[in-house]
Amino acid sequence: MNQSKISVRYAKAFYEYASEKGTTEKVVADVKMLLKGFADVPELLEVFHNPIVKPSKKKLFVSSLLANKVCPETISFINLIISNNREMFIQDILRNVLDIYHKNTGITTVTITSAVPLSDAQEKSVVDYVTKKKNTKVELQTKTDVSLMGGFVLRIDDLQYDASIKTRLKEIKNELIAKY
Repeated sequence: MNQSKISVRYAKAFYEYASEKGTTEKVVADVKMLLKGFADVPELLEVFHNPIVKPSKKKLFVSSLLANKVCPETISFINLIISNNREMFIQDILRNVLDIYHKNTGITTVTITSAVPLSDAQEKSVVDYVTKKKNTKVELQTKTDVSLMGGFVLRIDDLQYDASIKTRLKEIKNELIAKY
């Protein structure tokens, strides 16, 4: 079974379990917190990915780390992932849980990457624009990438609009090379 199928199946199972328990919102908040934790502290993933660390130690680590921070369903599910030797897929599973949640609640994920941090007014403007155009709720994620030099890259689901200076300079360069 390939990695994608494994991640999607576990994510669906976790989402359905949370729905049955009535803890979907709590679980989604937990998933967001865990994904942010993995991004901020890569060493956390090393614990999960390390084959030398016994599953019982990983479960103990999860319980002690997350005991009062996440709902019991989240801890149970992570323990299930560990028991089934699927720790390598934990980030993908969590991302898929968010995707399923967004699809079921009609939320569109919008990512805007800019050379400098956006002001609150600019963020609100982006959210308002996408909400109006797509007729959907918007969850905005912002990133900063100084290599863009200016402008922004807007990503709405699988669509991307690149209005960065970096890309425009690259286009001008290619035009000049093509002419001469």
